[in-house]
Amino acid sequence: MIEPRDRPSTTSPRARRGARARLAALAALALLALQGCGAEGWAPDPGRRLDAGMNGRIEFSVASTAPLAIGANTFHVRLTWLDSRNPVQRIKLRVYSMMLGMRHESVHDGVEIEPGVYEVADVPFSMAGTYDMQVRALAASLIDEAEFSFEVY
Repeated sequence: MIEPRDRPSTTSPRARRGARARLAALAALALLALQGCGAEGWAPDPGRRLDAGMNGRIEFSVASTAPLAIGANTFHVRLTWLDSRNPVQRIKLRVYSMMLGMRHESVHDGVEIEPGVYEVADVPFSMAGTYDMQVRALAASLIDEAEFSFEVY
C-alpha cells in the first residue's frame, strides 16, 4: 500500500527533470572517463632503467627481456665503471625485489652471461602494482647499488 506524504514536494517537476538531466550528464562523463582508462593508448612498462650507483662507482642499466608481466620475469643488468666506461666483470650481483606496501619479497643472484652483462632470472611479480628492485654489486672492496621502480599491470 502506498502511503500519502505528510507534506507535498517542494520541488517543481521542471526542477526534478533538471536534476535528472544533470545526473545523466554526470554519469555520461564518468563513463567517458572510464573508457579512457581502457587498453587503447595504454603501454606496459618496458622494464628499462639506467642510473649511477649510490656510491658513484658503477652505472647500472637494467632491462627486462620481455614486457613486464605478472609471473616470472627475467632481467639483463649491464654494469659499467663510471670512470673508465669499461664493463664490470666477475663481480657478485644480487637483486632484491619487493612489492611496495606488501610483503612480496625475493632475492636473486645474477649470472654473468657476457662481460659486464648479468642475467637475473625468475624475478616474481605476483600481482599488479609497483615493485622496487634494489640491484647491488659486491666485491671484496666494493659495494655499489641502485634502486629502480617498476609498474606491473
